Amino acid sequence: MKEHVMDLVSVIIPAYEVEQYLDRCVRSVVSQSYPHLEIILVDDGGTDRCPAMCDAWANKDSRIQVIHKPNGGLSSARNAGLDVATGEFIAFVDSDDYVEPDYIATMIDAAQKNHADFVMCSVFHEDADGNAVEQTAPVHRKEYAPITDTLRTCSGMDCMRQRGDENGMDNVVAWNKLYRRQLWDDLRYPLGKLHEDEFITYRILGRVSTAVLLPDRLYHYVEHAGSIMHADYTLRSLDLIEALIGKVRFLLDKGAVDLVPVFFSQLKDSIYKSRQLDWSNPQVHERLKTLFRLFRTIPWSSIRYLPLKDRVNYIGTWTCPFLFWGCKTYGEKGAVKGDAR
Repeated sequence: MKEHVMDLVSVIIPAYEVEQYLDRCVRSVVSQSYPHLEIILVDDGGTDRCPAMCDAWANKDSRIQVIHKPNGGLSSARNAGLDVATGEFIAFVDSDDYVEPDYIATMIDAAQKNHADFVMCSVFHEDADGNAVEQTAPVHRKEYAPITDTLRTCSGMDCMRQRGDENGMDNVVAWNKLYRRQLWDDLRYPLGKLHEDEFITYRILGRVSTAVLLPDRLYHYVEHAGSIMHADYTLRSLDLIEALIGKVRFLLDKGAVDLVPVFFSQLKDSIYKSRQLDWSNPQVHERLKTLFRLFRTIPWSSIRYLPLKDRVNYIGTWTCPFLFWGCKTYGEKGAVKGDAR
């Protein structure tokens, strides 16, 4: 039997103010059972010891290259890594997370055996002490479920149909995935945006012919107190509305109309959650005006794919959004009052 070619895999690790976690992360990557790696450490202008730590790792392992750049945020750091990556495949690891020893080997094997250009593995969600994090929404579990029960192959668009409500975060994030490099041709993360993954992953999936979903938990996502999962709602949080408008339009263009109700509902909930902000604040008001103008690029024809409750939300948002949403008060449960799913 002919052996698989050992494709080069570029692993991109952005690093910014994570000196406490960086060594664990990089150690887990250099110790991979799959050795043919190009490890790209992107120092995003940190003021702690991270720049020196990155250089120290490069001196220890010839597979590591370091990019030192001014601080530009996570999107900028990932893009810098993508711009120099030469591997046939790309993987991302966040510098405060870490991976199992067979993280790359398992995913590259799945890609090669199934002639796939995208592989996604399941995830350990844990706290800083390594304890499993309880899932509280939209379903309640003692820990997060794997993205699939058995190895599955599907199209990229079908990836968005895999337990989307239960494992939405794992489906969207950059990490826990292996990408064929060509998927990133002329695609980069949007600079200066929060929820940057929400802007790009659906576009990647739209290019994927064959994807593999793995039940193996190979990635350790560590939830820290300062992570986006625990951050306050701010003006930048409104970026999610922009991303979801783009996603709904994309799905309509692709003819994936069965997914439109799911992601329109997320869009509606995101607009509702923005009621945590003071809409009379000039900056907030101007940003919302821009977003509501963008919302009107979702065609009227999309209303036929929405349930009655969201048809009302669509019409209200399209015609008089400030009046329509101004009647709703943000509550603790995070669903539109009188419009819960």
